[in-house]
Amino acid sequence: MAQGRRGSAWDWVYPPLCWLCGSDAAWEGGRWASGCDEHMLPDGPVGQRCPVCAGWMPDMLAGASRCAACRRATEHGASFGVERLIVLADYRAQPEVRDWVLAFKHGGRKELARPLASALAAVVRRTVRSADGGARGGDVLVPVPLHLWRRIERGFDQSRALAGALSGELGWPTTAPLARVRATVVQGAAGARSRDANVRGAFGPRRWSFLAQRAVARSECAWIVDDVVTSGATLRECARALRRMGARRVAALAIARASERGAPVESGRESEVASGAVESGYPVRE
Repeated sequence: MAQGRRGSAWDWVYPPLCWLCGSDAAWEGGRWASGCDEHMLPDGPVGQRCPVCAGWMPDMLAGASRCAACRRATEHGASFGVERLIVLADYRAQPEVRDWVLAFKHGGRKELARPLASALAAVVRRTVRSADGGARGGDVLVPVPLHLWRRIERGFDQSRALAGALSGELGWPTTAPLARVRATVVQGAAGARSRDANVRGAFGPRRWSFLAQRAVARSECAWIVDDVVTSGATLRECARALRRMGARRVAALAIARASERGAPVESGRESEVASGAVESGYPVRE
């Protein structure tokens, strides 16, 4: 594929294509991007971000150890559930990432795990300085498990696909000690219970996963991998299960954080956010 020859002379004869829509890829920073001008992947979430939950914070709180929501949760004996969350983008404030997430998660576009993982790994390397191709040999990636029926419906497990691609980028092994022990209503769906109640007790150890559980217990940090994080309820339940397996530290990686309203919206896309408009029907890349 052209995408695999990035940086070679062939790229100027047969320029790489946008992974998402198949049009010509954009040239940025001395290299071909994964997307075209319209579908350029961001290089990180916009605005100030909470070091714990990756939620948006006003500029006046720059440098703070956590956002107001995380402080209030701590005061009431609760927490976000993980030590830190690192994301590629803000789902609401950076609407271009929605096209990628929807095509990947609901459009059967499993191959999009590669460019998404590459972009997310770049953010991880900047955020976690020791994440340099495996220097943190004790870190492991743990995908959020998908229930069997939903995996059949979608054709693949998007979190596992993303974790596998991230493993190739960061040099951290992937292990799968978790199972979704009961089906849950889609988070945020009409008629669903609260997000916390919806996933409470939904995750547990996978059968015959002794080696995977041992890898978690011996790890320096277990990184939960998910696609989009909203309230953090799923991360909390997964982290709780991992700590029962002996995990000393638990953090998380995700493509996007669905922030509360108030986060800055990229100029020129306010109407898209207000209407929730997204494109669909992208061609499958061979």
